[in-house]
Amino acid sequence: MRPVPRPDIPVLDFYLACISSARTATQNRLKALAGDVVYATREYEAAAAQTALHTLAALKGIPEDEDDRTELLKTYKSRMVPSGSPGNDVYNKLKRAPKHGICPLCGQRTVETLDHQMPKAHFPLLAVTPTNLVPACSSCNWIKSSTFPQSASDQTLHPYFDDVTTEQWLHAQVVESQSAPPSLVFFVKTPESWDHVLSDRVHLHFRTFGLGELYSSHAGQEISGLRTFLSTLPEQLLLSYLERMAASIANSQETGGLNHWRAVMYQALSCSSWFVGGGYKNF
Repeated sequence: MRPVPRPDIPVLDFYLACISSARTATQNRLKALAGDVVYATREYEAAAAQTALHTLAALKGIPEDEDDRTELLKTYKSRMVPSGSPGNDVYNKLKRAPKHGICPLCGQRTVETLDHQMPKAHFPLLAVTPTNLVPACSSCNWIKSSTFPQSASDQTLHPYFDDVTTEQWLHAQVVESQSAPPSLVFFVKTPESWDHVLSDRVHLHFRTFGLGELYSSHAGQEISGLRTFLSTLPEQLLLSYLERMAASIANSQETGGLNHWRAVMYQALSCSSWFVGGGYKNF
């Protein structure tokens, strides 16, 4: 997971800008909810900073009036997302926030949409709260769907509030094979100094977004593309190349740092005497 700078967009100003295109009666209805939107945002941001999103049950299904909830959802769908709508500039700004347009949830695919960290279907007051709108690829957005946490450990990582890039927690191991195609297995092993909640959340994030399968697939493809090049290197130079690639990617925040799947891939390959000794030819 890659952290993304938290948006510094006053929710009240943005909310009022979004609803400015609504018809007068609808706009008045939505203006009456502005205080509730600000309150919900304040509660949400405080909870997110304390790994306590599961404590927001009191906001679920609020407001009680079905027409109010419908109009709040329309504020996102019709007054923020469409090109030319009053909130579309912010929509695009949030989508462009991650470096190189890479989804911060999977660290692999391209950002295509915004994901509601607390789903708008259950928390309509947070439908256009900028800090609740996370840039994401379509796959991660679909996977997460309308789920929301029930406990502190039941929270996937939040790119605006969590940064787990300073210590390595993603690892990989070469699965050797002479007959079937070999592979790389990615797994989570968190530092012993972490508390159990953060460790649980990283494991949950890894499972929820299917990162093991995603990274293994891309690693296999990349290694296959390297076979011809690696075959030109003496074994000692091959090992040196793998180690330098692992260090270069791990030391660069531009490429995702310690837990980028490519850094971990090269690290695992350099640690496999079987791979360095010629096992790469089987990929």
